[in-house]
Amino acid sequence: MAIITISRGTLSGGKMLAKMLCERLGYECVSREIIIKAADDYAVPEGKLFEAIQKNPNIFQKLTFERERYLAYIQASLCEYAVKDNIVYHGHAGHFLLRGVAHVLRIRIVADLSYRIKVAMEQLNMTEKEAEKYLEKVDSERIKWTKFLYGKDWRSPDLYDLVFNLERLDLECVCDIVQCAVSLPQFKATPESKKAMYDLLIKSRVRAALARISKIRLEKLEIEADDGKVVISGRTKSEEISKEVSDIISKIPGVVSVENKVELDYRNFQIE
Repeated sequence: MAIITISRGTLSGGKMLAKMLCERLGYECVSREIIIKAADDYAVPEGKLFEAIQKNPNIFQKLTFERERYLAYIQASLCEYAVKDNIVYHGHAGHFLLRGVAHVLRIRIVADLSYRIKVAMEQLNMTEKEAEKYLEKVDSERIKWTKFLYGKDWRSPDLYDLVFNLERLDLECVCDIVQCAVSLPQFKATPESKKAMYDLLIKSRVRAALARISKIRLEKLEIEADDGKVVISGRTKSEEISKEVSDIISKIPGVVSVENKVELDYRNFQIE
């Protein structure tokens, strides 16, 4: 059992590879479903979620609460799928959202710009110039956005276990190699890696639940989960909010206990 994440530029063949792998391995193919589930579970329009993870950060960088909220929803939705194992995810930043889980096989697909332009012309009915301009815009926004969200350049090879260049390899060959890699001991689920995935699931549920409350600021809180035991720390504006945090967490499926270490943020008070 394993979790495979595929990172790729727009129209680079990642979707086709994901489908091929799922057919061979019997895994579930997941991408847009994450956004649909998040939109449904947390009553947010799909368009808002797509915009939040795809548009240039200049639009959203001042809206910290919105950014944190949408990412919390997306991560929680992905974790609900990933905890079952045997999935191939080819959507937004899976290798970032599932950090710390050892049986995640992180793949990156690189395709020559001329190949991507040809695909864009065929699939999107664009001229060569239109296709090139479109791909440059999408790539630029993705680079800026992932640097803004995660402090990383998503193209860096050190973020992945395998990087494939489609200039010399076709998708069948890539699929053969990935199928072999996923059978290696390094990428098989172990009791320890399953626990890490479950802990991440509980943590993501907590973040998503707290994100729904506008007066709770996620960026000021730290959340840890260990076999359903949640420890929350950080700062908040009042004891009432701190108590509400505990109440919300205690009702989340999978949480068995809550240790509240949240302190009052006295910087919010002014001395007359």
